[in-house]
Amino acid sequence: MAFPKKTKTIDDSQIKITHKYLVKQFDLMLDRLKCTGCGQCSIVCPKDAILFGPAAAVYDTKPKDLNAAVVDTVDPEKCVMCGTCVVFCPFDAIQLYEDGEEVKTEAMHIVSKNSLPALTMKETHCSKLARDGHIYWEGKIEVTYKMHEDKEEFRKYYTNKCPGDCHKCEQICPTEAISFPEFETAWESKVLIEVDEEKCCTCSACMNVCPQDNFKVWWTKINTTGPYNQIFWDPIKAKLLKQEVILTPEE
Repeated sequence: MAFPKKTKTIDDSQIKITHKYLVKQFDLMLDRLKCTGCGQCSIVCPKDAILFGPAAAVYDTKPKDLNAAVVDTVDPEKCVMCGTCVVFCPFDAIQLYEDGEEVKTEAMHIVSKNSLPALTMKETHCSKLARDGHIYWEGKIEVTYKMHEDKEEFRKYYTNKCPGDCHKCEQICPTEAISFPEFETAWESKVLIEVDEEKCCTCSACMNVCPQDNFKVWWTKINTTGPYNQIFWDPIKAKLLKQEVILTPEE
């Protein structure tokens, strides 16, 4: 038998990747019911092992419905069990285990060896999740929808497209920051989607789930402190900020 033996299992509540060595076993587990659809695990994975699938309204979908998955798959052949996705998941939906014991973030080599800087996190209450999220970024959100000039055309859009029977952004938002006014109110105010910026944590879930592309979310800063390995961290930071990767020699 060749080692490591790599397997993947998927059930109603999780995606599990296992690397079994001769004397050790590593498991990466993604809790599908905790996943909010922010997509950060897919962005930060240095091996592009995590694919971001169709972001469904996970909170109103029965657990047995596998279409509720937000992360589409984790490739066991590409995954190297580095734990980067665990470090960056804001909602504690991913865990790494060694021989059945959870590997704490501070014990991961990418953290203890300073491959990554320390994330400066702010606890943000996520009322939809009934728990806190760990927010380490600063960002902005923009509703990109342009109001129809004709009321009947707007009515068709409102009834058939957004919100219609969709409401995915409203359902998936972990802080319940998104709401839709009634049709007449929306027409009079010229506001289709209301975003409470005091509640919004700019996690990107709404942008990822919206079939109408009515949101634009971007991050302007990743809050970090301490030393890091430029070659490892800079490409990840650039992807999070949607910037070109520019590496300069370390001093």
